[in-house]
Amino acid sequence: LKDLAIYEYQNKTDVSLNSVAFNKCCSKYKKEAFDNLMIEEDVINNFNSQKDKYNSITNNQDNKKKNYVIPVLISVLLVLFILVFLYKFNSYKKLADSYKGKFYPGIYINNLNLGGVNVKDINNIIEEEKNKIENGSVIIKNVNEEVKYTYKELGIKVNTENLSDEVLKYNNNLSLFKKVKLIKTKSKAKAFSIKGEFNSDQIDSFINTLKERLNTTPKNDSIVVDNDYNVYYDKGVNGFTLNEEKNKEKIKKVFLNPEDGATIKVSGSVIKNEVKYGYLSSINKKVSSYTTHFVNAGNRGHNINLASRRLNGTIVNSGDTFSYFKAAGPYGSSNGYLPAPVYLNSEVKTENGGGVCQLASTLYNASLRAGLQTISRRGHTFAPTYVPKGLDATVYGTSVDFKFKNNYSYPIYIVSYVKGNYLTVDIWTNEDALEGKSYEPYSVASNGGYLAYLKIIKDGKTIETKYLDRSVYKVHP
Repeated sequence: LKDLAIYEYQNKTDVSLNSVAFNKCCSKYKKEAFDNLMIEEDVINNFNSQKDKYNSITNNQDNKKKNYVIPVLISVLLVLFILVFLYKFNSYKKLADSYKGKFYPGIYINNLNLGGVNVKDINNIIEEEKNKIENGSVIIKNVNEEVKYTYKELGIKVNTENLSDEVLKYNNNLSLFKKVKLIKTKSKAKAFSIKGEFNSDQIDSFINTLKERLNTTPKNDSIVVDNDYNVYYDKGVNGFTLNEEKNKEKIKKVFLNPEDGATIKVSGSVIKNEVKYGYLSSINKKVSSYTTHFVNAGNRGHNINLASRRLNGTIVNSGDTFSYFKAAGPYGSSNGYLPAPVYLNSEVKTENGGGVCQLASTLYNASLRAGLQTISRRGHTFAPTYVPKGLDATVYGTSVDFKFKNNYSYPIYIVSYVKGNYLTVDIWTNEDALEGKSYEPYSVASNGGYLAYLKIIKDGKTIETKYLDRSVYKVHP
């Protein structure tokens, strides 16, 4: 041990440098080793001889160990593999058996997933799908519209012969691992199609039907007022000409595999229509209306009708100010107005345009009920009978005009019309313009005149009352 220690210390081997056990046993020889670096040759030889002997014995033991370890490891791994395989196989079999007598997930008839359905019900299911398709619809879309036709209307018959046998055969022949995969992933594995039966004449007939329905010339957008004076935006239509050959193949493909709700986007040449009034597409609600009575006869009746037609269809954009004179004037004979009674300089006279003030007053009351901001309004000299006192509006040439501002975030559209002896003005805009509010104008007598107010209501409660104007009238002669 001493010889070994001296050699190790003098040559600074890995043992002397790193082994804690060696240094603990041999540290007592360390000083002697460094004091005498010369070692006898026979000591070295003896050490080498002992080392070779030790290595030989160790190698033989290691080889014997190796010869035993590898087979043992292989045997253990094989046993483990068999155990895991048996465990997995048993769990997979139990999972697959849970669908015994049922269809596995991922098997479809068209878009119907049969997963979990009893295999005995397959014929009933196919019959239901057949009836559903025959009575179902195919949707035709083009640049302008979409239309629906039922397969029954088009004469398409559904063929389900041998379908149940094919579905059952596929389900029964699935491997265990395929069954497990379908159960776990629920992915679409197989889709069986219900076939359609048709001939070329049916395709040609349908193409002709589509041509009659879809082929059109362009029509620009517009604001439409129907017979009941309802206003709506018509986006118009694009010009369209059906391409017969391209669409035959699309139609054949759907007819061969018919499904309820199948969509065919038909091809064709398109001519885009001109869009001028898209900014009016937000108009969807009548927010106020006011009606007054008059004798629809003579020059005065003529003037009211003429002014009403000119006011009708007026558009006031958000933030713009409306002028009655610009809409209905000038009120002279050159603009079609006839002489009729008017109030002028505290007298009743006859001038061209007599009666246009009634339309101005009717519009004023409609604008108040719409919550629009009045910019300019003057009362008559003598109190008119067709509106409450204090809620009239007179006009005269360019000097006296009725004006209001569109304080909405949306455009407004004015509808004005005469039915019998009644004059009506409607104001249309977007349903959100009033923000849930309604407006009620009223007037009260006060000190020889009339004070007009506007009540603002929300959720059934008056939230504010605004003062509008004071009117003083002379006694009618």
